[in-house]
Amino acid sequence: MNELLDITKPIDEAIADLAEAQRDLVAATGTDYHTVDEERLGQPGYTDVPCCIYFYYVRINSNGRLFVTHHFFPGGDPNDPGNPAPGTNWQAIARDRNLLTPILEMLAQDARPLGAGQFPPIGADFQDIQWRRKSYLAFFIDEASWTLRSTNGVRFPTDKDGVPGTPNHSFFDALALPLTMPIRRPKPGGPYNDERSALVCINHMKADDAGRDIGRGNPPPPLPETQLFHFEMVFDVLFENGTRGMTVILDPDGNNVGPPLPPP
Repeated sequence: MNELLDITKPIDEAIADLAEAQRDLVAATGTDYHTVDEERLGQPGYTDVPCCIYFYYVRINSNGRLFVTHHFFPGGDPNDPGNPAPGTNWQAIARDRNLLTPILEMLAQDARPLGAGQFPPIGADFQDIQWRRKSYLAFFIDEASWTLRSTNGVRFPTDKDGVPGTPNHSFFDALALPLTMPIRRPKPGGPYNDERSALVCINHMKADDAGRDIGRGNPPPPLPETQLFHFEMVFDVLFENGTRGMTVILDPDGNNVGPPLPPP
C-alpha cells in the first residue's frame, strides 16, 4: 500500500482519508474490515454477555520506561478450566458505563504499584497474551496527559513486519471510559483527583464473520484453535504546554485460544 497522508489537509481529515483508503484496500483483497467500535452485542451469534475482564494497566515510569501489568477480574487463573470453582459462578457484567466505570476504577487503583494487590498480575509487558474466555478487554493508561482515542482507539491490523494477523471478527462494542483516579502526589490544597483514560471492548471469541465460536468446529465437535491478533492502542499525548501533541501507538500481539472456557 502506497497511500500517504495528504499534508495539504488538516491532520484529522488526512488521517480519516488514509483510514478510508486502508478499508478500501482490505475490501479489494476480500477481507472484511471491522472496527472495535461496531456494536455487535445482542446480534445473532453475539449474544453472550461477558462475566470477566482482562485488565491492562499502563504507565510511564520516572525512568521513561513503560510499566505494564495484566490482571483478571473476578480473580484466579483465567486459563484454569476449574475457575470458577464448582458450586460457584460469575455474574454477567452488563455493557453499561455506570456499572463498568467503578469496576475499572477499582482495578486501576488496585493495579498501581502501591495498590492493594487484590487482583495480582497474571502477566506483564504485553508478553504471552492469551485470551481463553469471552470477556471484556480493558486498557488503562495511568497518565493524565495520555488519552486513548475514543474512536478506533484499539485497532487490529492484519500485518505487522510481514507477519499476518487475523482480521477482526471478535473485538467489538468499545466504550471509552474516563476514570477518576487519586493523584499520587497532590499539591497542598488539591486537586486530589483527576481523570485518566480507559477503553473497554468485548472479545466475543468468534472464529469468523459468521459468528462461529472459535474452536467450536465447523460443524462441531470442539477443536483446539488459536488465532493471532496484532493490536494497536492509539494515544493522543499532550505537549508540556498542554496543547495537543503527538499520536503514540503501542502495538502488542494477543492470541484467542478456543474453545472458550465457561462462563458464559
